Amino acid sequence: MHANVPKALVPITDEPCLTTTLQQIGHRFRKVFVVTNALIQDQWISYFQRLCADYPELARPVNLSIKSGLGDGHATLQGILAAEKTSEVPLCQDVVIAWGDVFFPKAEIIDELLSITPKGSGLLPAVRESNPYVSLLTDDRMRCVAADFSKHAEDHLTGLHDQSVFRFSLPSLRRSLHELHNALWKNGRYIAPSGELSLLYSFHQLYNSSAPAYVYETEYPTLSFNTVEEVAAIQKQISKQWKCRSDGRQHERPPTGTMHAPLRPVRGPGF
Repeated sequence: MHANVPKALVPITDEPCLTTTLQQIGHRFRKVFVVTNALIQDQWISYFQRLCADYPELARPVNLSIKSGLGDGHATLQGILAAEKTSEVPLCQDVVIAWGDVFFPKAEIIDELLSITPKGSGLLPAVRESNPYVSLLTDDRMRCVAADFSKHAEDHLTGLHDQSVFRFSLPSLRRSLHELHNALWKNGRYIAPSGELSLLYSFHQLYNSSAPAYVYETEYPTLSFNTVEEVAAIQKQISKQWKCRSDGRQHERPPTGTMHAPLRPVRGPGF
């Protein structure tokens, strides 16, 4: 992927991924925040201008420009603080977070996630996979003990892989990320792999703090991507019939919630 193109703006159908995300699930929420990289605001300003012109009914998101490049956990924390600072009304205390490099074939996973009575600090939909990139470890009550990363040699033959979308108690998540930041921040970087703070570190921090998030197996997997080949595979999987239905102009109005969607900033070749 081109180093200067945010993955959320990569076209999966004939529209940027973020546009199809807004078409599919944006209307399920009362407020939508998009956390973007301040270093490439020209691209984001241009995108939101086109979105307003082409799909005025989708042009509700609040663009939160931040300086990050220090991991999705840092971006999430900065996005939360920016949203609290700029919002004219108090934020919903029950939030959904989705990465920018995930494609939602349909809205079922969001409907499912919002329909479940909240437990603990959050809900983490997952799919059981072979050799997952990320494995969510759970106790016998499906409370998330930790997230293991295969890139750090924490391999599992099978495991529960998160679907790049999470529901959290906002106070619990904010507190967890603050505590992780204070513990791991040292001289301009984090004492962690690649010097970054991952949102998934909050899973074991919440568990160790007796405020765990709960994992459940979903029947509605999302499609995430990190390479050109993975984009091509998703495009091949999507049917033309779905593309015809995804014009985004007719949707039922949603119930509750705030969608807070951090987009990981560009760092080198890709994200």
